Amino acid sequence: MKRIFITLLVALSTVGLSNAQTTQKVSYGDLKGSYNPKEYVRQATDPYNVGWYGVSSFFLPGIGQLLSGETWRGLAFMGGEAVLLSIVKSAADNLESLAITNEKGILTGFTDEAAGRKNMIVLLSALGADLGLSIWSCIDAKRVVKVKNMYYQELLGRKGSVEMSFTPTFSASPTPSGPLSPTAGVAIGLRF
Repeated sequence: MKRIFITLLVALSTVGLSNAQTTQKVSYGDLKGSYNPKEYVRQATDPYNVGWYGVSSFFLPGIGQLLSGETWRGLAFMGGEAVLLSIVKSAADNLESLAITNEKGILTGFTDEAAGRKNMIVLLSALGADLGLSIWSCIDAKRVVKVKNMYYQELLGRKGSVEMSFTPTFSASPTPSGPLSPTAGVAIGLRF
């Protein structure tokens, strides 16, 4: 599982680095006052895919921001995710140590009811906050990408048309020893 996660992260980072190398560096902070993301219309020349970056940011908060060149913004979302997941793990470990189960493994109570309730509240609150962070990251990534795409649409409108496409590819193939091995890559295309 760790290998799949690391492979996915490397592949997505490669896409982000590819985008950063082929387009001018411009920050969302500089552009957000000039473009309204509600007026965004997708074009074939857009360097960033709004849907892909939004969905990836839901499952791994901050990755869409990182891929679109907003490093600090992406790292802030990832840091928040790391903090919330550590709280979830800590509360779950505490609940496991306090749990009383019957012979079928069903939870029947806690050795310390007050501590069990407190840890349950912390666990559920952290899970709710994590869901909220995932949704916020998804919406933010889509907004950032739309604004940046609008900037590049205007820029290309002045310079001429160049179509760039970056398509991440993922697959799993069996190894000689038996288990599946994840592979990742990026297909890069330019059309003048």
